[in-house]
Amino acid sequence: MKLDWKWIGLGALIMIALSLVAGLILGVVIGTQLEGVTDPADIQLSGGQIALAALLNFLAFAIGGFIVGVKSAGKTIIEPGIAAAASVAVALLLAGSFTPVNLIAGALVPFLAGLLGGWLGERRQESKTVI
Repeated sequence: MKLDWKWIGLGALIMIALSLVAGLILGVVIGTQLEGVTDPADIQLSGGQIALAALLNFLAFAIGGFIVGVKSAGKTIIEPGIAAAASVAVALLLAGSFTPVNLIAGALVPFLAGLLGGWLGERRQESKTVI
């Protein structure tokens, strides 16, 4: 299997951008609750707010994978998953909390979301070419 590194890089950039958009949306929803908070340990989120954050993040990686799956030539399913893991690695590096354990724990769900999105994108691409 030959990986398409161009789409891994583009996918990572797309997913980072979509994650930033998801963060902005979440900020609008819970922003007033975060006013004046200086320590992350002081943040108190409800179960619904945590579920919303998880859903937005999952969608960022799944939509990014879908975009890569639709736009790339050939079969590109593993590349969106790798792109998702790479974007998590970049975020961990920027946050100063990169460790192999954090990468594995933090990238597993995004990797799977990227794979799902890539698979759906490939299916969409195949249905367009059949017509």
